Amino acid sequence: MLILNEQALNTELTSYGSVANLGAEVLDGDPQASGVVLVGQEGDPQNLGIFACTQGKFHVEHTFAEHATLVKGSVTLVDKTSGESKTFGPGESWYIETGESIDWIIESEEMVKHYLAVF
Repeated sequence: MLILNEQALNTELTSYGSVANLGAEVLDGDPQASGVVLVGQEGDPQNLGIFACTQGKFHVEHTFAEHATLVKGSVTLVDKTSGESKTFGPGESWYIETGESIDWIIESEEMVKHYLAVF
């Protein structure tokens, strides 16, 4: 069993550099990403991990579905298709469907989430 909130705050993360290195379009600032996969690996149909990002704004065309829970910080997600916008704080969760077009606005110095991604 994994206690994800503890893992998210106490696991060393690997730096990915700019979110642009992960396929995102940077819209404002210089958001830097880091993370670690805890279960599964690249190429698996699903994986579970921790993702962190510094302050900034970026756009993602999601090629995977994701359920995530914010552990630290504040993030606003804007669905570019529907116009729906929601700000999340620690303990709050979301689900993003494959194919959704989302703007991510990291409002705190850093946000940390744990996630389950389905490819």
